Amino acid sequence: MVDKETQIKILLCGDPLKFACRLLGVKDMQNHNYSEVFTVSKEEIYEYVSINGIPQNYSTSRYSMTDGFHFFEEDGKWYTCFRERGNIYNDEVFNDYELGQKYIVNTLLKLSGTGLF
Repeated sequence: MVDKETQIKILLCGDPLKFACRLLGVKDMQNHNYSEVFTVSKEEIYEYVSINGIPQNYSTSRYSMTDGFHFFEEDGKWYTCFRERGNIYNDEVFNDYELGQKYIVNTLLKLSGTGLF
């Protein structure tokens, strides 16, 4: 069994598919479920992030030109957006630090592609 901290880091900023396939010794997940590898709960992820912060493997710059989900913290506020082909979508500002952090965690979990959360 993989420790919870490793699971959280893989889910939030790693490659869950590659990790799960390697751990299970398979080439794809067609006949397996991510729940065989990832047993951590959303509440445990929130707790970890509230203590340790969000693991970083993303561009967290306001001016990043790469496509994808972007987030950064400035002056106690979270800023998030999706960038695609130079356009910015779903530009959000969270004055409530915890609410912004949960939004980012939920978004990263959805983007992980595991379907667990």
